[in-house]
Amino acid sequence: MISVEDALKKIFRILPKNGNEKISLLNACGRVLAKDVLAKNDQPPFSTSAMDGYVISDPTPRVGSSYNLVGEVSAGSTFSGVLGNGEAIRIFTGAPIPVGGKRVIIQENMVIKYNTVTINELNGNETFIRKIGSDFKSGQIFETPKVLTPFHLSLIASMNSSEVTVYKKPTVAIISTGDELVIPGEKRSASQIISSNSFGIYSRLVLAGANPRLLPIAKDTESSLKSILELAMGSDIIVTVGGASVGDYDLVKKVLKTAGMKTEFEKVAMRPGKPLFAGKLNKSAVVGLPGNPVSSLICTEIFLVPAINHFLNMSSNSREVINVKSAKTIPKNGPREHYMRANYDTLTKLVSVEDRQDSSLLSVLVNSNSLVVRKPNSPQIKKGQLVPTILLN
Repeated sequence: MISVEDALKKIFRILPKNGNEKISLLNACGRVLAKDVLAKNDQPPFSTSAMDGYVISDPTPRVGSSYNLVGEVSAGSTFSGVLGNGEAIRIFTGAPIPVGGKRVIIQENMVIKYNTVTINELNGNETFIRKIGSDFKSGQIFETPKVLTPFHLSLIASMNSSEVTVYKKPTVAIISTGDELVIPGEKRSASQIISSNSFGIYSRLVLAGANPRLLPIAKDTESSLKSILELAMGSDIIVTVGGASVGDYDLVKKVLKTAGMKTEFEKVAMRPGKPLFAGKLNKSAVVGLPGNPVSSLICTEIFLVPAINHFLNMSSNSREVINVKSAKTIPKNGPREHYMRANYDTLTKLVSVEDRQDSSLLSVLVNSNSLVVRKPNSPQIKKGQLVPTILLN
């Protein structure tokens, strides 16, 4: 068995090299930027009014000063003349400041009578003018890598770019194995169970930024496994679920090795998840997950999500780990790294491990919001002592 840390390193090493693609901003939310974006203009591209009001040429006006109203300018239009001394122009938010304009007096602070406006109040030294390039300058760089959010995309659009270059999503083929499995909604026999793991794995990989494919369930025969494996060929990552343990009907590794997989490791010193294995098949990385529901989902979180991040040139260690006080005593740990289902209370700042840690209990995992990490052979944790905790989101 190897450590979790060593297993991660080996998985990173066998991942294929990623490429990039250019896509529309409309399709870019959640994608990872692969190429810097260069601003093609200043923002704002001209000095604009921040408020509705009146623009004047006097930089230091006083209460009681009056000005002749000589025009009007709104967003999308311009004033062709030059604003002179003693003159004012009606201006609206977002409109360009006319030549000669030094300050905008908001409309609430002006009294209008016929074609004359008079200041009745001032807001200190506030000019209410947004200077050209005050947000960003032409040539400014928006750097990679970043997971693009709606805020990012709005900024890039204002830089006058309609497309971005992003890393390609990794393709992940998911193969569940076992005669005992049927898909949700199908009738099952007395000896069969519902195939649930793959749906959780698929969804988690979508959230991580991958492009997963859920393949048909492979039966416990070499011919069935081989035919389903052929459907997975060419994927960046092939994920098998189940058939990783030692047993007469656990044929997954045998079929993979016959197909040419070079094994990187078999078994990891962790619980749950000990049967995990990985290898390289042609250009595809192969990760074999255990069949127990909680084991497969925790291994997805601990190994597959960091692998996707690594593939997308993001930080591989994206999980938030905090040291928090335990709400109860935790027994000493055995020789394997233990990921204990737990609940972190944001009010008390205490974490409480669940009493039931069986790797088949999905309901316990669903009701947990964190994993308490117990290193191999770590001593007993007493109530109130700090424990490293992964927050799940």
